[in-house]
Amino acid sequence: MGIERLYVAAAALRKDGKLVPLPPPPARLSRPVFLAVIGEPSVATVLGPGGGDTLGAGWAKSLVPILAEAKGWAEIAGIHLHLDPHPENASALADAIRAMKAGLGGLPVSVTLRGTEPPASWKPLAGAADEALLFSFGRRPELGDRLVPEISDETAKEMPLPFRLLIAPGGFGRTGDGTSFLGRWLPDGEVAGLSSDRSLDFSFGQVLSEEAGSLYTFRIQPGTRLADSRLLADGGFARFQILSFSEAVRFLGLASRWGAPQLLGRVFLIDGIPRDPHLVGYAAVRDLLTGKALDLKLQVEALSGSSGAGWTEFSLRVTNSSVTPSDLSRLNNWVQVRVEGGVFSSVRLGDFDRFELLSSQAEEYRPANLGQAVVVRLFENLFAPEEMKETDAIRVSGSRPKVFVRWHLTGPEGRIFEGPETEAMFVAPSARPGRR
Repeated sequence: MGIERLYVAAAALRKDGKLVPLPPPPARLSRPVFLAVIGEPSVATVLGPGGGDTLGAGWAKSLVPILAEAKGWAEIAGIHLHLDPHPENASALADAIRAMKAGLGGLPVSVTLRGTEPPASWKPLAGAADEALLFSFGRRPELGDRLVPEISDETAKEMPLPFRLLIAPGGFGRTGDGTSFLGRWLPDGEVAGLSSDRSLDFSFGQVLSEEAGSLYTFRIQPGTRLADSRLLADGGFARFQILSFSEAVRFLGLASRWGAPQLLGRVFLIDGIPRDPHLVGYAAVRDLLTGKALDLKLQVEALSGSSGAGWTEFSLRVTNSSVTPSDLSRLNNWVQVRVEGGVFSSVRLGDFDRFELLSSQAEEYRPANLGQAVVVRLFENLFAPEEMKETDAIRVSGSRPKVFVRWHLTGPEGRIFEGPETEAMFVAPSARPGRR
């Protein structure tokens, strides 16, 4: 799959109908660009009955200087209106688009539409908008904050104008008081930090439900000093409903077999390059488009430490080398360290969330104490893409012990990924690379 064009945020549309320029990219772009006008949440209310032509003429006037500047950093192929119109706004939006095109010399105009509405409701836009981006997967605050798991092939086949599927791989959550969640929107990348915050607890929803996505709810731990919690000012709770990237890949596979006559392609909505504040972003989309594997994988480095008569210390540096996250889980993401010729006498967690001391596999990995355990499992609630975790010193008592490591991860869709047990080859500690 290739990249035909880019959509670049060039202006914000406020609820009063005014356009505000946004900063340009830092360098010239090599592909054709549609300048995107990004509407605030509920901004489509400006599209009341009648008056669409006046709005469109005003937008065109505001866009003229933005277009002139943009021609210095890209080949401009059109304008995209990233709004959230309701079907009852379709006629007014069509009038606005016609007026915009007249004021911009016939420059092509596309518009974001809800993929969950009956396709016939968008008929007024046929012949006005050149094409649509049909929001088909994801959750976006500016698009009604609804979770859209996918659209049907019937919807695609009945669309009255040319369209591209709009896929938003990065998700959102919201803060609240535990009863309602109407506070701040949080990008789902915040899950990584919240899951490591020892002042917070988390729970799961939809374990037996057919509702789409994974539901994670964070709350302040009982007994925690409220002043220590990052959620204090937001009511003490945060809830995320997240669609996995594997679900997006599955949906795109289905869409490739639809045969919808008006379907032109796919557009991925991301919030930054090369990184954005989400669990899944540009890197995952890049690897999907270039055909790279999206499997979860950990890289484990054993770093040598101090040693003395009858004891040795080391630490582990563990990196999620994949571009997608693990599932959020207390039990299903771990690195196991096994020792031969010694026992564990001290374990310092470092960045990991908790650990278990166990006996050998022959003894069925039963709980053990320091001074007896030959296995340590280091648990991490969530490994974010390209995230690195490092232990502090782990001490083994024994004359010449051998250390072996293996790992186990669970993906958001429930798929298990495991690394085989290998003997650790110790290397000298190095400066810790920049963290995600």
